[in-house]
Amino acid sequence: PAFLSIGAWFDMETDPNRLKLEMVDEQINTTSKAFLGLSVACARCHDHKFDPIPTSDYYRLGGIFNSTRLVGDFSEYWRDGRVRQLRPLAMPAQVAANEVIRQQIAQKQNEWWTYLSARHVELMARWRGDESRYRAAAEQVKRPYVKLFEAEDFSGQTGLRIAQLMRDGKGVEVIETLLPRAQWVKYTINEVPETAKFRLEALYSAADRTPLTLTANATVATKDALAEPTGGADLKYQRWRTVGDFEMREGMNFLRLEAKEGNFPRVDRFRLYKLDRAVEQQIQTLAAAEHLQPALLANFVYDPADPWPQVAGVEPYLDEPQRATATAMTAEAEKLAEGIKPYDLAISVTDQAQPADMPVHSRGSTYAMRDEPNLRGVPRLLDGALPPPSIPQGHSGRLELAQWLVDPRNPLTARVMVNRIWHWHFGRGIVATTSDFGSRGEPPSHPELLDWLAAEFMSPSTPSSGSAWSIKRLQRLIVTSRTYRMSSRVDGATSKFDPENHLLSHFPRQRLDADELFDAMFSIRNIMPRQPAGQPLDVEKSKGRALYVLTSNRSPEGLGLEVRKMFSLFDYDSSGAPIAERPVSQTAAQSLFWMNSPLVRYYADKFAERLLKMDRLDDAKRVEQAYLIALGRPPTKAAAEGTLDYLAQCEADGMSAQLAWTKVCQALFGASEFRYVD
Repeated sequence: PAFLSIGAWFDMETDPNRLKLEMVDEQINTTSKAFLGLSVACARCHDHKFDPIPTSDYYRLGGIFNSTRLVGDFSEYWRDGRVRQLRPLAMPAQVAANEVIRQQIAQKQNEWWTYLSARHVELMARWRGDESRYRAAAEQVKRPYVKLFEAEDFSGQTGLRIAQLMRDGKGVEVIETLLPRAQWVKYTINEVPETAKFRLEALYSAADRTPLTLTANATVATKDALAEPTGGADLKYQRWRTVGDFEMREGMNFLRLEAKEGNFPRVDRFRLYKLDRAVEQQIQTLAAAEHLQPALLANFVYDPADPWPQVAGVEPYLDEPQRATATAMTAEAEKLAEGIKPYDLAISVTDQAQPADMPVHSRGSTYAMRDEPNLRGVPRLLDGALPPPSIPQGHSGRLELAQWLVDPRNPLTARVMVNRIWHWHFGRGIVATTSDFGSRGEPPSHPELLDWLAAEFMSPSTPSSGSAWSIKRLQRLIVTSRTYRMSSRVDGATSKFDPENHLLSHFPRQRLDADELFDAMFSIRNIMPRQPAGQPLDVEKSKGRALYVLTSNRSPEGLGLEVRKMFSLFDYDSSGAPIAERPVSQTAAQSLFWMNSPLVRYYADKFAERLLKMDRLDDAKRVEQAYLIALGRPPTKAAAEGTLDYLAQCEADGMSAQLAWTKVCQALFGASEFRYVD
């Protein structure tokens, strides 16, 4: 199910209706190309120009995908609209037990909120009557430097967005999470009057605990700012809290708030003021003399335009018994939360609550739709080979689509899959256009071979050969064939009658892809673990592989930029769009990469360490081992002698053994045999 959810994400699209259409289009495009070898997405705006796919068929498929839920709730303000749908990897009984506890927690939180709301009403009734006294007392205090500013007035950010919300009939702008991973926001504070200690406070709301790191002028002030949830993310749960205290210098200063992951709290605005012991003492003295609440009087001093505490922030203003009651309610909810048994989550999809057909959108427009009904279903171009499935009411149609795709009567799915696997082994598919089996695609070079492989792929299994539709069984069939095991060397006669190798007269020489080149260097360090039979892959033991470097920024320390340079240089496509095959370029910059890249030197150094730890071997045996590990063959006599002569010269020049062997290993990395499959 994750196949539908891991595609491109449209983070900048703010229209929810258009976003849904873009997501559906991406799914149709990827699914049709991947399994049918057809570009059905071409029919979004008009009937397909070359293949028999009318626009109505596009929206028949669109109805299936539009009835499939990929993301969290499409909330009014898009807070959760880009979070991928997850499913628990747990037994239903455990999920149900956790849900019961969550309902109990929600009940306790409702009790806590009801109690705070009642106390807030009582306090506000009393405070409003004393407002003039508070303002008069505040006028007597020498007001320190105070700067009030909106959260959206930042000078830089990543992973956040400005959301426009409503509170009491008025529009309110806040900053909040755009993507629930690394997020930061920076503020430039100009014209600070003097070097002194300051306090930053924020008006925020948060449904969960996400600690923020506050940095002032590149100095960390706290790593646990605004971590305490307020009861929810809605504006009604807003409250003021101290972000941190820190030193600021006269003139220009920079503040930065960063969340490593999770949801950044919704922040409305900030107030920054100088910490002045004399002012604090004067507030306490006046509050005692006038029988006023000290914390509320401080609000009138620092922010006279908006001094009143919010419901979620009223606890510090309660008397001791009331505060104890509110704290006990919170403690009960936290105690209940300890009973929740965690389980892993996996990206998945599910049906929408109300699956529905998708009308044809005229010219692909978001809001211009035709009136005639268009039942969700599959493309009709294969109706002569197999009947279209019937989708029951209340079902998205994903199951019926999947069954239709793998029906033995479907002439495309097995052939497309077999052709892709052939392509990745030989560098060219039996059909060269691996994602286009339509009228504009290349005809198969060996149609009978394609048909036979597809039939073998779908055939019922035997106990010794594996299951039907088994990719592993098909791989074994291909790599044990004579065709695959031929040499890539070409004699003169062969090059004349089959110069393009369309007849598979020899094995096609292929360069490794960027991630394969990276993994080849990484694995040569001898840290790739042996995988026990039947055991799941331990990601932590192989987390340095390209797969995890690309998805989790796991790269050698200080070399992340070099990794990305390498991938760009060797034709890696980082767009996330589905591509039929990776391009293969040959440039001078690639040769220079093996000579000069810090990344190559890093792994060559690790390779050299491995060789030097073989302390029972002499240099001649180490050279042999180096060739066997890097190139899969022993060195020729001339290569071995030349390498030993080079090592001797390095020693005579005073070079360390580690550095000399690093240079040898780097030269092996630069050999064409290391980069190519022959």
